[in-house]
Amino acid sequence: MTAAPAPRPLRRSADDRRAQLVQIGLELLPTTPVQELTIDEVARRAGISRSLLFHYFATKRDYYTAVTRAAADLMLEHLLPPPGAALAEQVTGMLDRYVGWVEAYRESHLAFVRGAAGGDPWVAEVYEETRDRLVAVALDALELPDGPLHRQLVTAWFAFTEDLVGQWTREPTMPRPELLALLRDVLDRLVTR
Repeated sequence: MTAAPAPRPLRRSADDRRAQLVQIGLELLPTTPVQELTIDEVARRAGISRSLLFHYFATKRDYYTAVTRAAADLMLEHLLPPPGAALAEQVTGMLDRYVGWVEAYRESHLAFVRGAAGGDPWVAEVYEETRDRLVAVALDALELPDGPLHRQLVTAWFAFTEDLVGQWTREPTMPRPELLALLRDVLDRLVTR
C-alpha cells in the first residue's frame, strides 16, 4: 500500500496575500522605518520569492505606501476616543494615547513624520489624510466649528505636538503628566484666543 500524497498547501487569494505582505511590514515597523524595509526580508518571511511580491505590488513604493497607509490607519484607530467618552476627556485621552504610540514606535513614527515633511509624495499623502482626520476629531472634541482658522490652529498644534513628543521620547525633560498638561494648555490657549 502506498502512502497518500501530502495535501497541497492552500493557495492564498490575491487579497489575502497582499494583506499578509502588509502585515509582515507592520510587524517589522517597530524596529525598522518603512523606507528601510527590505523586500527580500518581507518575501522571505512570507515564504515567497522576491519576484512574486512584485506580482502583488508593482513597485517597492506601492508596497511601502500600502504598509504606511495600514500603519496610519492603526495609529488613527488607536488614537480615536472610545465611543461614549466625555468630550472633556477626548483630547486628553488622544494625547495620552499619542505619547504612548510614539514611545512604542518612535523611529517608525518619526520616519513617517519626517518623510512627509521631506517631500516624499506617497508618505505626505498618507500623512496629510491622517492628520486631517485627527484635526477633525479634535475640533469635534473641543466643540469648535470646522472653519479655516480653527483647522489651521489645530493643525499647527499637531505639528508642535509631534515635534515635542518626538524629542521628549528621546530625552524626557519632564514627567509625562506635565508633558500632557503642557500640550493641552498650548492647545487651549491657541483655540480660545
